[in-house]
Amino acid sequence: MTRTADASVVAAAGELDLAVTDRLASLLADELRGRPRALVCDTSAVKFCAARVLTILIDTVADAAVARVPFAVVGRQRALLRPIVALGLEETLPVHGSVREILDRLTPSPDPSGLDAHGNSRP
Repeated sequence: MTRTADASVVAAAGELDLAVTDRLASLLADELRGRPRALVCDTSAVKFCAARVLTILIDTVADAAVARVPFAVVGRQRALLRPIVALGLEETLPVHGSVREILDRLTPSPDPSGLDAHGNSRP
């Protein structure tokens, strides 16, 4: 768990099996209740993903929309992408390449010029 002024990032690693899914759900729900500027679930280091994890992530998408907190999943690992693609969930549950990439998209620029810290234009 990492919290910054821009976002809360819940990072998962290893195997997301039934032994840890309740903990993941709890962490994401707790962070949403705190209303961060954005919430990211980083699955970059996940090697196995139980089907229950997809349900948790889809529920978090819905809960974040209600709370008006931008939410994104990061980590283009096969363990997560394969079931998402197999179930046709790419639009419901898009997975992004990196935490930095998605934070640049999710968090508004404090600079009125619309430029990020690197001088690049933000969408």
